[in-house]
Amino acid sequence: MNPFLHQMINHKLNHLTSEELIALASQYNIQITTSEAKQVIRILQEEKIDVADLQQRERIIRKIEAVVGPQVAQTVKSMILSILRS
Repeated sequence: MNPFLHQMINHKLNHLTSEELIALASQYNIQITTSEAKQVIRILQEEKIDVADLQQRERIIRKIEAVVGPQVAQTVKSMILSILRS
């Protein structure tokens, strides 16, 4: 991945708000409630995100799954993977 793009994605994930997460999900035709988005953002803010770190991504997805549920965790994982592919 381009280092500049990598840095931009990391910055966006580390400063994402629940409103932005809902809007981003909408762009990918994914439904997420305000409550779910707020819980996901709390988890994302627990540590500095590095999208290149596969272990960290999986650990965060497992946390989201435990707190919010498997469907939301899969949704967030899909969005991250879609962003990384684009």
